[in-house]
Amino acid sequence: MPSQELVILVPLAIKSVIGSLRGCIEQAAGVSLRPVHDLNPAIAERVFSGRRGDIGLSNPQYVRQLTDAGYVDRAAHRAFGRVRLAVARQHGAGGPVVTGTKEIVALLTSAQSIGYTGAGTSGRTFLGVLGRLGLVANVAPRCRPMGGGAPVLAVAAGEIEFAVAPLTTILSSPGVEPAAIFPDELETHIDMSVFVTRTAVPEAMAVLDFLTSPELDAQLAANGVSRFELG
Repeated sequence: MPSQELVILVPLAIKSVIGSLRGCIEQAAGVSLRPVHDLNPAIAERVFSGRRGDIGLSNPQYVRQLTDAGYVDRAAHRAFGRVRLAVARQHGAGGPVVTGTKEIVALLTSAQSIGYTGAGTSGRTFLGVLGRLGLVANVAPRCRPMGGGAPVLAVAAGEIEFAVAPLTTILSSPGVEPAAIFPDELETHIDMSVFVTRTAVPEAMAVLDFLTSPELDAQLAANGVSRFELG
């Protein structure tokens, strides 16, 4: 086993994706990883508070805040992947997976209950698109803010009808399936980049190189993650 242990900060939205890569990362970089899972905003807050994190993933805007404050070198910040926002229903409910704006509006306006992550990026993105579509008055009263990971669990248990969550979360969660995937025209995708903190040991850069390697592109795509370029 590698003697060097690195703490990797992983958003809940891609917990399963990074988990599936863990063994390959450790072998390629010659390190042992200790994952810490949290919502995207909390990952940046962890670094700002001085708690340990050698390498992490979060939304680009949070990583830029960390670079501006001197916690991350700009050369150690790279794009990782883009995740589409989606709607989950209970597994086996049947019906097509809708991807058009008109069909998604119809789905949301007819829903009895919709859960979303109140403090997460996906929740804020969902509320933003409700506003842009003029659906706040109609749909928001039937929406429930919940904790990280809770919306899809509630759908699986039959407690609510739908959950808005990253596609990666829905694909990896038992008891649910996609009912809708938001199209590009609604600009609801969630971008995540990967960074190495200034206090990390040199081996952390090998992990960053592995996670941004083109050799992973096909595997990531199969799990609902596409590559993008930092603006």
